[in-house]
Amino acid sequence: MPFQTQAILVVDDDELQRDLLAMQLANLGFEHLLMADSGHAALTLLDLHPHQVRAIITDLSMPDMDGLVLMRHVAQRGFGGALIVFSGVQDDLLNSAVGLASAHGLKVLGCLPKPCQPAHLQQLLAQLPNVADAQNAAQSNPELAPERLAAALAAGEFLAWYQPKVDLLTGQAYGVEALARWPQADGSFIGPAMFVPALEAAGLVDELFFAMARQVAGCVALWRSQGLLVKAAVNLSMDTALNLTMPERLCQIVAAAGLSPADFVIEITESRLMVERSVAMESITRLSLKGFALSIDDFGTGYSSLVQLIDLPFKELKIDGSFVQRAGHELKAQTVLRIATLLGSNLGLDVVAEGVETPEQLEFLRDCGCTRVQGYYFAKPMPIDACTAWLNAHR
Repeated sequence: MPFQTQAILVVDDDELQRDLLAMQLANLGFEHLLMADSGHAALTLLDLHPHQVRAIITDLSMPDMDGLVLMRHVAQRGFGGALIVFSGVQDDLLNSAVGLASAHGLKVLGCLPKPCQPAHLQQLLAQLPNVADAQNAAQSNPELAPERLAAALAAGEFLAWYQPKVDLLTGQAYGVEALARWPQADGSFIGPAMFVPALEAAGLVDELFFAMARQVAGCVALWRSQGLLVKAAVNLSMDTALNLTMPERLCQIVAAAGLSPADFVIEITESRLMVERSVAMESITRLSLKGFALSIDDFGTGYSSLVQLIDLPFKELKIDGSFVQRAGHELKAQTVLRIATLLGSNLGLDVVAEGVETPEQLEFLRDCGCTRVQGYYFAKPMPIDACTAWLNAHR
């Protein structure tokens, strides 16, 4: 009989481990469980109940099909729930497995080392409702239909919010990053993790870029009139970089606001392989030629980041926030942060660390020699009025 309630799928070839985990899940109030003793059995259950599996908790070391292969097959099926890696392997393998799952586009809640500790299991599952709700909304929300997205863009519903970028040497904001937000009539927001992929699929991501650029240009012009001399960063997807008219259109937007390209930073992320790389390189290089500063965003997580540093005229390197978060408990992440900071500095780039949330993270970055940061420790993304007030208070 098909499940009417979302279930958790447990995958482990060890019957004792399955039974122990089932008991702990039941004690936490998770009554609807699917149990599989192999990767093949898990895929069979997933195919039988494609919309009822809320999360998968899987072992890594299993005969016939290990957990890594299972992740690939689960991702190929478009699984929209969450994943927990449950294994007794060493920490570096666990971390690699989590990284692989994330690369597949799976929503990873974290690692659960064996033997399972109930408190740790509860902590991971506490994140589950948010993940499930977001996935369900992404699949069923009529707001994400192409015609609705086009109407929202035409009506100016997508708004630029701003997060300050702070220079630790002066304690002042030297710039902001513009981040797209989509407020709804009921006061809620549809997040970029949902609307950006929908815009890309609908072929509308270029229009989002130009809509953000127009808003940001108007905002910077306002700040200049108030004596606020911060630069504003706008995110550019590699899809939009394939638009050869983009540099001219962006220059027209900037000129119409009475500004120059030097007032802006273009943050570029290559989150997937680029087939027409030469076309994107032409557009991006022309942006630099026209006077825009280029920033390589989410450094360390995209494709060909080191090649980009060689091939493109970047002025700024932004270290992905995941390294900042993991540096608190992972030696490898600490090493990556130090090397990335040194690499950027030796190349003459401004190095910015994203995702700074705690004093400990800030002190570690100071110790690494990273003096430009961005994150909730200083300020969350804000609408224009709130950011203007924040900038005036932190001159």
